[in-house]
Amino acid sequence: MFKKRIYLSFTVACLTSFAAIADTAVSQDAVKSLNVTVYNNGLGLVKDSRSIDLKKGLNTLSFQGVSAQIQPETALFESAGVSVREQNFNFDLLSRESLLRKFLGKDIQVIDTHYISGKKTIENAKVLSVDAGLVLKIGDRIETDYNGRLIFPNIPSDLYDQPTLTINVVSDSDGRRDAQLSYLTNGLNWRADYVAELNDAEDALNLNGWVTLTNTSGIAYKNADMQFVAGSVNRIRPIAPKPMMLAARAANTVDAAMPANAMAEEQLMDYHLYSLGRKTDIASNQTKQLALLSASNVKVEKEYKFTNIIPLYRNRNHSGEFDLRNAQVVLQFKNNKDANLGLSLPSGTIRVYKADSKQNMFFVGEDRISHIPENGEVKLNLGNAFDVTAQGKETAYTAFSDKAYEAGYAITFKNAKDTPVKITYRQDFANQWSITDSSLPYTTPTARQAQWVINVPAKGQAVLNYTVRITTP
Repeated sequence: MFKKRIYLSFTVACLTSFAAIADTAVSQDAVKSLNVTVYNNGLGLVKDSRSIDLKKGLNTLSFQGVSAQIQPETALFESAGVSVREQNFNFDLLSRESLLRKFLGKDIQVIDTHYISGKKTIENAKVLSVDAGLVLKIGDRIETDYNGRLIFPNIPSDLYDQPTLTINVVSDSDGRRDAQLSYLTNGLNWRADYVAELNDAEDALNLNGWVTLTNTSGIAYKNADMQFVAGSVNRIRPIAPKPMMLAARAANTVDAAMPANAMAEEQLMDYHLYSLGRKTDIASNQTKQLALLSASNVKVEKEYKFTNIIPLYRNRNHSGEFDLRNAQVVLQFKNNKDANLGLSLPSGTIRVYKADSKQNMFFVGEDRISHIPENGEVKLNLGNAFDVTAQGKETAYTAFSDKAYEAGYAITFKNAKDTPVKITYRQDFANQWSITDSSLPYTTPTARQAQWVINVPAKGQAVLNYTVRITTP
């Protein structure tokens, strides 16, 4: 028998025909299974299956423990033999302020304690105003900003101690049955974080990936199946959280799960879906880390890189040397099986560590990557090298006209390390250009760029000399 799917529309009015219906609380203890799918953009999809008792005819079901940042218009209720008439999301939770608003114009009691004797006095009071500051009528006097204790005679039926989704349904029979409530919520987000350990030779690394999950949705998710979607899902408009939720913030505590080999991965339309493969708990206002992937002995290449030692536009008043530069350290590797990887890498931050001679681990740099598919390339900018420098100078200049000139440059690359290094130098040109002479071979990666690869011996230096002709339109 197929379940009947009913898409719910959000309303704020109550039908008078349901006024006398008993409210059946569907607590979190009734949860049979819970699945949470988290997207990169702060969106979560919750699928909550519970066992509920229904009577034939009209029923009001109050689902407790739903997300405080639920998007009620996205809710989908599924249960065989049940149709939905109305649903309401009750986010006016029990608090001192909400109680005072509910008792506006009504009587409560106040307790005042004498500051010397400590004697307590209980008096009747009427709530006159709340929003612009508390104003009470106590006996024949008016009190503002009263600081004593307040006593309320009861809790109004439309105040809840937790976010509650109330659904008015019609059942075709009596009995207990399973129902699934699915909805989108804000306040759930994840990102990928990677830890890379570089070997002594700096030609391979061990890579471990983690899902860093943050829950500020207002509730905890217990014993949940977790899935994560990598990719940007289009949303028509951002959904602002309810004002009462703006105070929610992630706790600083990080709950790190034990590493596993990897999460199961599959393609979902044009996205990548990662499934944890086991159940876990997510506390409210918690950041939690879960093992995503692991790869050993990934082949890498370290590159020292300089870009535009010579300015793109020549300053006619300049002569002599340009500023000394330190090389940019780039770690790069192919995301393929030949490099012992070949996994889809969600966007995130890769932090690189390396051991010293005593095998103490040190942080040597980090960089952020975008989504890297299989057979893609990863390039990590780890910082600037201390011992690898370069300095350029103009060696010749000839002007042919106001729009054409030829200039010669010499760039000295120095290496103070005990091992030789390979340097990649890229120079951009702003106008029409052609290199008329070069002491080293070069390539042209783009129409406006020349590239040289320079090998510099240990404790030595290498000099690149080139002449370029520039023509402006």
